[in-house]
Amino acid sequence: MKFSIKVQYGLQAILELALNYEGGDVQIGEIARSQGIPVRFLEQLLLILKKRGVLASTRGKHGGYSLAKHPSDISLLEVIEAMEGQIELTAKKMKKMPVLHEALENIQNKFRESLKELSVEDLVIKKRQRDRAYIYNI
Repeated sequence: MKFSIKVQYGLQAILELALNYEGGDVQIGEIARSQGIPVRFLEQLLLILKKRGVLASTRGKHGGYSLAKHPSDISLLEVIEAMEGQIELTAKKMKKMPVLHEALENIQNKFRESLKELSVEDLVIKKRQRDRAYIYNI
């Protein structure tokens, strides 16, 4: 299974906004430059996330986007499913093979639970720890 570029860019944008959570709104152009995402595509993604209640926006010269909730209250599952819909590894046709259906359904449930437990704040903490690890004082 591979996440679409839509999900990958959406997660990058969410992480960028989470890193700037205390600083207020971030403009689309700033996110696009920082993350290497085409502006037009990013606009579409941010609108989807806003409609799903993950993001908030402010209009005007100093407007932009921000997280609608604290980063600790946003799971990766919430972001991914806002972008793509519910994650499904099984199909109704698989019910003809109950053993296969049950096995994949079990994997799907564990995968969804793992994504639900991982918050955007967890990613922010890991990113900041990694960034600090690369700073050398001479």
